[in-house]
Formats: sequence, C-alpha cells, structure tokens
Amino acid sequence: MEKAFVFTGPTGKYCLKVFACLLIVLANIQGALAQKTRSQLEREKRQNLAKIAETNRILKETGAEKQVSLGQLTALNEQITTQQGLINKISEELTLLDKEIGNVGQRLTTMENNFTSLQREYAAMLYAASKTTNSYNKVLFLFSSGSFTELLMRMKYLQQYSEARKVQLKQIEAVRKTLIEQRIALDTKKQEKHNLLAVRLKENKSLLKLKDKQNDVVAKLNAKEQELSVELAERKESVDKLEKLIAEVIAEELRKAAEREKAREALANSRKATVKKGATRSESSAASTSVTMSSTFEGAKSQLAWPVSSGFISSHFGRQSHPVLKGVVVEHHGVDIQTNKGEEVRAVYDGEVATITDIPGMHKLIMLKHGSEYWTVYAKLAKVNVERGQKVKAQQIIGQVYTDREGTSELQFQIWHNQEKLNPENWLQDK
Repeated sequence: MEKAFVFTGPTGKYCLKVFACLLIVLANIQGALAQKTRSQLEREKRQNLAKIAETNRILKETGAEKQVSLGQLTALNEQITTQQGLINKISEELTLLDKEIGNVGQRLTTMENNFTSLQREYAAMLYAASKTTNSYNKVLFLFSSGSFTELLMRMKYLQQYSEARKVQLKQIEAVRKTLIEQRIALDTKKQEKHNLLAVRLKENKSLLKLKDKQNDVVAKLNAKEQELSVELAERKESVDKLEKLIAEVIAEELRKAAEREKAREALANSRKATVKKGATRSESSAASTSVTMSSTFEGAKSQLAWPVSSGFISSHFGRQSHPVLKGVVVEHHGVDIQTNKGEEVRAVYDGEVATITDIPGMHKLIMLKHGSEYWTVYAKLAKVNVERGQKVKAQQIIGQVYTDREGTSELQFQIWHNQEKLNPENWLQDK
C-alpha cells in the first residue's frame, strides 16, 4: 500500500500541474491567433462601411436630380460592389466563428473528461492518504521506523505529501476556472454568431434593394440609348482634344528641354569668359534638379495621395466596356474619380503648373510637370486656384471639381511619362 501511495502522490502532482498548464496555455494561444484574424476582419469591415457611407453620399447627390444618369449608375455599381464586399467579410467572420466554436467545444469536452478523471484520482488519493495520515496511523507509521534516519525520512515524506496535495488542489481549481471561462467563451461566441447572422441578413436585404435600383436605372438608361450615343460621341471628341493638347504641351516641353541641354553642352565645351562658366554651372544645376524630381516622382509609385479626399474610381484606365451601351468599348487615358459636389482637387506631388486651359466637355484643366519626364493632368474642374508657371507642393489645393447638370461630380486624372500614358491606379495609394 505504501508503494502505491508514494507513486500516486508525486506522479499525480506533476500530471495535474502539466495538464492544467497545457490546457490554459493552449486556450490562450488559440484565442490570441483567432483574435488576430478577427481583428483583421473587423478592420476590413470598418473600411467597407466607411466606403459605403462615402459612396452613399455621392449616390444621394447624383440621385437628387430627377433624371437618371451614368453617374448615378456608376455610384450604384460601386455601392453594390462595396456592399457585397462587406457581406463577404461577414461570411468570412462567420466561418471563423464556426471554427472557433468547434475548437472551444472540443477543448471543453476534453477538459471536462480529464477534469472528471482528475477528481476521481484525487478522491482515491485522499482515501489512500486517510489510511496513513489519520492520527493513529500517522503515529504508527512514524514509530514503526527501523531507525532514527528512517523516522526522519518518513516525517519528511508526510510533509511533502501534504504539500503535494495542496498543490494538486490549486491545479484542480485552476482547471475548474479555465473550464468556466471556456464555457463563457463558448456562449459568447454563439451569441456573436447569432448577431452576425442578423447583420448579414440585414446587409443582404440592403444589397437586394440596391440591385433592384440598379436594374431600374439601367432600364431607364437603355431607353435613352440614342441620347447616350450622342453623349459618347461628344465625350470622344473632348477626349481627343485633351489628348492632342497634352501631347503638344509635352512635345513642346521636351523640345525646350533638348534646346536647354544643347545650349548647356555648348557652354560647357567652350572656354570663354568666367561669366559663361558661371552660366554653365547654373544651367547644369537646373538640369540636375529636374532630373532629381523626375526620379523621386518615379520612386513614389503606388504611394501618391489621391487628388481628392473622397470618392471612387468610376472609369478605369484603358479599354473598358460602356456600362449601358452593349458592344461599345471606351478608351480611357486616365481614370475618372467620382466624388462629392464642390470637392477640392490637390496636386499629387511637388511640381510646376505647365498649362491651364478650357476644353469643351472637359471644362477647366490643369497640367503639372514633375521634373523633365513626368506630368499629371487634372480635368473637369469648375475652378482653378493656381497660375501657369507656379510651383506647387504635394497636396496643395489647385482647383475644384465640376458638377454637371445631372449632379455628377467627377475628376479626370491622368499620369504621363513623356509621351506614354500610365495607369494612375498603379501610382495612387490604396484607399
């Protein structure tokens, strides 16, 4: 009996301690990992909700007019895309919650089974201990020692065993508390799932309403097919004029730059008066500054701030299908950004105003040069706040977006590298 008693005591102590610690640590680690993923999803959901609110403001402005418009349709399309994105995030979170609920449930089952075993083991230990540690048996156990040394060892053993039982009790209590926490966590997650299901149902209803409205707008726009075809032809004419103007401005700037470089080289090769040498240094410094600005602009790819503080890309770069006219493909040399009425337009980078003009259909236009190789174009402006030749800083207000008779406020934004048109979406930072 003594050997069984000795074996149960120390072994039970360590088994309980290790088991309890492992369960608590495992629960904390899994909770932390899940929380990280949930935090990411929550952040993405908040971003979607912010986009929905922003697009909704724009949609209300375009919908304030009695007649339907392409601007209203693009705002609806963006709203639907963002709404669907929100629903997808909620579904991802629900999937994650289901996994968490399953994990917590499994942990609970394992912990409860082992907790029951530990309680039985501890009860058996108490029963075994009672045979040795009651007053009579304890005295008999001690005085039956064969020597004084054995007596001291038995006294030390009884003391260690008493301490081991106290530790075991503490470990059992720790496991019991963890069980309670896990049950609460399970109930909490089930309630979260219930709430999320209700939110997803609500957002799905909102999505269906948006799609119904979208179908209604498309039907009304289809009835205006001839009018839309005329608008498209007028737009193409405006775009062609804009492209021609930009190409001419860039060509002229490149020609002037080539002349300046040629003159600089001529001055550098000549060995004339000190004044001319000074001029050479001045020309060289200007050329160096221009090259530096071009290289720093190139280094800002994918990091440029948006030219407007709110809005969404309503027309993407390159060849895009017309949102209503079937089989019609529209060429976009930049992007259109639909925004709020009266929205301020800002320079995306340090530069110099190369030209300011008016183009029918594009309204006021500002063209900035950034060094000797890069240009940005801001069209469809109602107001201009800068002058030709003026130096501007990044995020400096340079104008205000134009709002058409249908209530659509839209900025056309382009980026050029010499004579090459670039996709602005590759240069603007993510929103």
